[in-house]
Amino acid sequence: MTHDDDAAKLTALGRELPGIDLDAESAARIARRARQDVGRGPSLVRFIEPAITTVLVTSYLVWAIAKVFEAFP
Repeated sequence: MTHDDDAAKLTALGRELPGIDLDAESAARIARRARQDVGRGPSLVRFIEPAITTVLVTSYLVWAIAKVFEAFP
């Protein structure tokens, strides 16, 4: 299967889809919101939250290993 075959199938499927049933104001609002997000990249929270979680989990693991070693004489 080639790219042209996929494009032809996609075009055929697109013809069968119903039209968008939005008023002009809603369509403009959606378009404006989409344009704000294009090219911005991922949010900073997307990187900070996993970093904080990693630090907390690692510190808990270190604490647990230290407690296991304390149990041995």
